[in-house]
Amino acid sequence: MKKIKKNISLFFKVLSFGALLISLNSCSSDDSIINELGEVDDTDFETTDWTVETHSDGVSPDFEEVFGDNAVKRLDIVITEARWQNMLDDMTAIYGAFGVPSSPSGGDIDPISMPAEVFYNGLEWYRVGVGFKETSDLQKSWQSGILKLAYKLDFDEFEEDYPQIENQRFYGFNKLILKNNFSDKLILKDKTATSELSDEVLETSHKAFYTVYVDHGEGAQYFGVYTMVEEVDETMPAEQVL
Repeated sequence: MKKIKKNISLFFKVLSFGALLISLNSCSSDDSIINELGEVDDTDFETTDWTVETHSDGVSPDFEEVFGDNAVKRLDIVITEARWQNMLDDMTAIYGAFGVPSSPSGGDIDPISMPAEVFYNGLEWYRVGVGFKETSDLQKSWQSGILKLAYKLDFDEFEEDYPQIENQRFYGFNKLILKNNFSDKLILKDKTATSELSDEVLETSHKAFYTVYVDHGEGAQYFGVYTMVEEVDETMPAEQVL
């Protein structure tokens, strides 16, 4: 009888230990998922690609590098799945379900920005503020079920959260816009107008063509050809913008 009780006691101890292991494995799995989504502390990183010429605010904007006409350049945006979903959820709150015509929710329309990595010419820019840019075509694109949306890039928007990127710039530029050219099927209107006005010695915001790829958790996806536009900030007087 004592032997039977001893075996029963041992059985329950083994069973409890097994339950503990399952619980620990479950927690470990959840933590792994959270890490993959990027929703844990991501402030511990080094800006290994940072140079004065490419990332600092101590140089004049490099118009030739960013807006040169010699090639259509490539820009990659890499964002965690969770942060991308936050941007989509915010758009849904503003404009309704994706691909469904409706009226905006009203009030100020200013889509949220989230930290993301930007890659260009083999270099990385860190925790860049990336968000959908409010334009006359943003609502039309969203409600037409087109994810080729305009973007706003703010290179030091999150510097308070990430001190490593204080005054981060993109070849001297603080803010840039990626226009999706929704109403311009040939993608020529903005750039052609800028060139013609420049020939007339009129100051305009600079523009250039970029192919844009976005990785929001499923690998780099081609989003199309965009027009990079110089944002109005301290690098250019407002009266220059057309």
